Amino acid sequence: MVGVTALTVYQETLDVLSNAIMTDDTGTALARTKLPHLHRTLSSEVVVETPEDLAKGILAFGQAVKGLGATNLVRLATEAEFLSENYIAGYHVTHTLRDAVPVVDSYASRMVLLREDGVWKMLEVESMLDNPHWPIYIPRVHHDAGRTQALASPENDARKQAVHPLTIYQSFIEDLSAANTEDDFETYCSYLLFPYTSHTEFADTIIATPEDVRPFFDMLRDTMREKSCDRLVRRAEDAEFISSDLICGYHATEFCAGETCVFGPIKSRMILKRENTNWYLKSVTNSLANSRFPYNVPKPSNALVTLRTIQERTRT
Repeated sequence: MVGVTALTVYQETLDVLSNAIMTDDTGTALARTKLPHLHRTLSSEVVVETPEDLAKGILAFGQAVKGLGATNLVRLATEAEFLSENYIAGYHVTHTLRDAVPVVDSYASRMVLLREDGVWKMLEVESMLDNPHWPIYIPRVHHDAGRTQALASPENDARKQAVHPLTIYQSFIEDLSAANTEDDFETYCSYLLFPYTSHTEFADTIIATPEDVRPFFDMLRDTMREKSCDRLVRRAEDAEFISSDLICGYHATEFCAGETCVFGPIKSRMILKRENTNWYLKSVTNSLANSRFPYNVPKPSNALVTLRTIQERTRT
């Protein structure tokens, strides 16, 4: 569109979201935010996955700034650029005002937008705040909040490439499945970023070494044999770049005999992290009711706990 720049799009998105925050308009906030959404401060990193969780955060932040006496939330873009056709990265400064008087110090942020079905949505945001938890009930502005160097854009942002995250994610889980089907433990471990974390409905485990993986890998092989399956199939359902080097994806796993699903599907979520040019497993969550790891038999559950729930229950 003639005359539309990255900065124009970035500022328009800021204006819409700022107004939604101040008017408790969660519908608009949801429409202009891509889930899963990565929210960072200098003290925390949270992935928001559900509309309910996002709405709770929007309402909490709006009530927080209005509780401080703010009448205006003014966020001004300072720079923005297209990372690629459907991604924009930029910087802005937030002014929280009672009429024209600041009620908290201004602070800088970096935000990444994604264009989805013609609509630009907030995908990732990092702010010069010291809040260790989310939602944010009282903004804690960092003493050096105006220094945008702390929010520098990564040089090797995966979103600069033309490859869709779902393509990367599907290729990754197919490679994992091939290693399972071929009983190739060494290759399977080559896709894992040690230490990584594994989660079920009730259990959270740190997997530190290949030796920790072996019982799980063998369980998958033994389950396939017991159920007379000839392959393990993982099918991607959704995936997104939640940061420059992270993909959050969702898939279903089936134990198959030919084209027939004998056991499953089991819903799962993986966080993949890029190192150099390769992607590795950083975290996996399975919709299982097993209360410990490893387990002898997977017990499917309807619950795929959110990353924020996991973060809350593993916080020390």
